[in-house]
This record gives sequence, C-alpha cells and structure tokens, in this order.
Amino acid sequence: MDELVKRAVYLDYYGGLLNEKQRSIISGKAAEDLSLSEIAEKEGISRQAVSEALKRIDQKLEGYERQLGLVSRAARIEEMLEEIRQAVEGLDEKTGARIIQITERISEEL
Repeated sequence: MDELVKRAVYLDYYGGLLNEKQRSIISGKAAEDLSLSEIAEKEGISRQAVSEALKRIDQKLEGYERQLGLVSRAARIEEMLEEIRQAVEGLDEKTGARIIQITERISEEL
C-alpha cells in the first residue's frame, strides 16, 4: 500500500486515538498532502519536529493496527463481499439485486 494512502486509511480508522496536535500533523500529510515545511508553518514548529512527529505518529498508528487489526479485517471483509457479488451474478435479477444491495450497505458500514 502506498505510504500516503496507508497513512490516510490508518488516520480514518485510528485518528480518534490520537491527540489533537498529532491528528493535525498527520492530517496535514495524509489528507492535505502538505510538505513538511507547510505543516511546520501551520503548526508553529520546526520542519525537523514535524518529521520526528510523523515518525512517532506512524509508529503509533502501526501499533494500533498490529493490536486491533481493523484495517486488515475490513480488507478481508471487502474481499468476501466481492466474492458474494460475483457469486450472485448467476441468480435471478431480483434476488441478485437484493443481495448486491445488502453487500453495498455492509461495505458502507466498514
């Protein structure tokens, strides 16, 4: 997974476990794709402080994923939902459409 995408996904799942400053720093990089200098200016800290903070935040987010596994679990569920979608292609239109609708609702909940 691309580092920027990985940060954004981890932020979505575990951002609530970070403090406000950490969320702001990682959001600047993951969601807004700001440079270290831009984040430093926004936060009123040095570029080096941003770099070190990002490393610590990344380690923290990776630790949450190792302990909780929410991102990998969601990926496995999405794979299973895709298998269901493919399996219903052979069903009658009404039944297939209903099952697809249910799998879409499950996907949205993830």
